[in-house]
Amino acid sequence: MNKQIIDQFIQDGIDRGIFPGAVVGIYKDDETVFIEAYGNRLIVPYKLPMLKDTIFDLASLTKPIATATSIMILKEKNALFSSKKGLNENLSKYLPNFTKSGINIFHLLTHTSGLSAWKPLYIDAKDTGIIDYLSNLPLEYETGTKVLYSCLGYILLGKMIEKITGISLDEFAKREIFLPLGMKDTFFNPPENRRNDCAGTEDSNSFERRMTNYRDYKWREGVVVGEVHDENAHFLGGVSGNAGLFSTASDLLRYSAMLINGGENILSNESVKAIATNHTLGLNDSRSIGWLIYPDGTLYHSGFTGTAIWINLEYRSSVVLLTNRVHPDATKEGIIGFRQNFYSSFIKPFVFNLE
Repeated sequence: MNKQIIDQFIQDGIDRGIFPGAVVGIYKDDETVFIEAYGNRLIVPYKLPMLKDTIFDLASLTKPIATATSIMILKEKNALFSSKKGLNENLSKYLPNFTKSGINIFHLLTHTSGLSAWKPLYIDAKDTGIIDYLSNLPLEYETGTKVLYSCLGYILLGKMIEKITGISLDEFAKREIFLPLGMKDTFFNPPENRRNDCAGTEDSNSFERRMTNYRDYKWREGVVVGEVHDENAHFLGGVSGNAGLFSTASDLLRYSAMLINGGENILSNESVKAIATNHTLGLNDSRSIGWLIYPDGTLYHSGFTGTAIWINLEYRSSVVLLTNRVHPDATKEGIIGFRQNFYSSFIKPFVFNLE
């Protein structure tokens, strides 16, 4: 692995102010072949260096890694998914308070439900309850006719998992995914004694303040470290289907190896194939169960806090790029273009060996 190319890429991102620090991890040829830390995990109110085992708020990587994986596990446990319809069963079967008809689990997993992308549930739903609020929220488009990435849909999926299993999403994912895979640094709500190991996120969550047009709310003050950045997930106690998971580069590579190896003891081969299949052919985006699929077959997902993972099952390789790009200010630009360039100029030719 050409360390010099990676070093140059990441240092350029730091020098341009796209992020204060990063950890890059690469899995190839059935082993972790590269992990390196760059820059700082915290720069406000003081500096702390980035470490290889720094814990990151994964933000939306929660969706494929915790939520979608948990649902595929439940699908295989037929006693829990009692309906023969499986993923095509209406959400209302498991969440009776959700009274919208025609929205099934598959729609939510593939972002084709018609639900809005985001709403400040911590303000709009604090009195009515989240499920009742979302049940009465007008759809943005006819269910199944387009892809619109929706945090709200995955919040509902997290609630559904809790309803089916009788335990919280974090407990279920820990028992069924993280402990069996040896992902010892992956969890929701990092314990107090691990918070100093976390990368910083935003100062005072000013991004969502602007998103709500500065509506009245008990906003958090100071740099958010070791506590979920996403305000909806924070409102839900740090455990949500859309965000809240924390992890390290090493643990995420371990997760990716599970998919690369056909599911190991976590998922069946059939479930892995479903995860690797584009289920939205003919629509405006290519979505699988939890993931975006590139034209070359690579599975991809990113998180608002600056996290990203690419997995190519055919070439048995994966790359994790964890940055703290929202620290201390989420208005910094450049992360989307940086990721695209990192993939096309480095990952695709040098890791996945794709022309």
